[in-house]
Amino acid sequence: MHGSNGTRAEVGVYAKRLTEVLGEEQVTAIARRSGWLRRVRKVMPLAMVVAVLSTLGSGHAKWLADILRTFRKFAGLSLRYKPFHNRLAQASFPEMFRMLLEATVQKMSQPVLHAVSPKLSTFRDIVIHDGTSFALKDDLKRTWPGRFTKISPAAVELHVTMSLLQDDVRIVALTADKETERTYRPEAASLRERLFLADRGYEERKFFFDVDQAGGAFIVRGTKNIRPTIRAAFDSAGKSIPKLLGQKLNWDLLPAQTVDLDIEWLANSFVYRGRIVAIYKRGKRNAKTFVYLHSNLARKRFSAADVAGLYRLRWQVELLFKEFKSHANLHAFDTGKAAIAKAMIWASLLAALLKRSLAHFAEASLGVELSTQRAAASGKHYFDDVLRGLLDSPRQLRRALAEALKFLDSNARRAHPARDRKRGRLAMGLEPLALVW
Repeated sequence: MHGSNGTRAEVGVYAKRLTEVLGEEQVTAIARRSGWLRRVRKVMPLAMVVAVLSTLGSGHAKWLADILRTFRKFAGLSLRYKPFHNRLAQASFPEMFRMLLEATVQKMSQPVLHAVSPKLSTFRDIVIHDGTSFALKDDLKRTWPGRFTKISPAAVELHVTMSLLQDDVRIVALTADKETERTYRPEAASLRERLFLADRGYEERKFFFDVDQAGGAFIVRGTKNIRPTIRAAFDSAGKSIPKLLGQKLNWDLLPAQTVDLDIEWLANSFVYRGRIVAIYKRGKRNAKTFVYLHSNLARKRFSAADVAGLYRLRWQVELLFKEFKSHANLHAFDTGKAAIAKAMIWASLLAALLKRSLAHFAEASLGVELSTQRAAASGKHYFDDVLRGLLDSPRQLRRALAEALKFLDSNARRAHPARDRKRGRLAMGLEPLALVW
């Protein structure tokens, strides 16, 4: 664990970084650039931002009036609901939060995990991409049409690209749920020397080819109904399975074991040649089921078990979505105003990422392994004080951060760090940077 003098110095460094993103001068400048602040008003930008983040990041919130009550507490103003609502409904309000989120992602993220295994150290990063959707109030169906019009006429989807080594969001896009998700995945050229992980919604032969040509690697889950031709087949011991050669891939054909395949897949005039690891799973009534994993990782270096183990790291983006929805109030507020709905989404993400950043800062400062889920769930015990410090003074902010460190050290440690190394996120050869150096 770091000494107290070292920790105080680190608190000062982090406080400066946080102020450079969410200090009064910076927030006011972003409020002006977004158009939300045109002249000095009673409702100052930092007080509003802090009130929104506190409401969304420190407990359950359902009504816009929850934010108003928090604003009154922080700002010491008896603002009425109507003028408050009018300020939130301005089209520039969500843009202000989007810009704050963008600045936070750019300036607050830093490496958290380090590859200690020779296999993973060949990658500059492990990039995970996925989307999560949720319904909005039906009044917004023209702005954000949903895929399931009878159940959820209005719905949005967040398309998130995550860096596993930074354990944080790198890119996020907000669209109507009806839009295709593949449009928002990373460009193949951006994946050079990186490992890309994605679920079956991103299965596309041309994309696989382009990533490979760009010098990137991928593991993407495949769908059950694909029928490529098998050109080579091996069991888990590396022994050839000749009877599969030349056959069309299907579950009934495969033996009741995990197999590693080279495939040839024709699409119009384009022929994709790649690798599929078909992971065997026993289904209901002992039926055979498989999980198909497309990959271009070299078989000599990455076994079928390695491919399966690496793909399990994709679960980290699902945990991120859980933080958004369970601990940052990413849900439909009772509003038919598109600007307010959009602002609440950006603000939810901002609150979640700030708490995650605080957890990463505490882990690095204390030299202990912390759980971002536990840190997010207990935000009400430290997050408000940090936000109030941004409003009050640099000294108060440093004091709040020091207290946050103490709280997280006592209440947010990972429950089973040894288990993480056996079958969790560290099992494939990752270590927290706080423990590496």
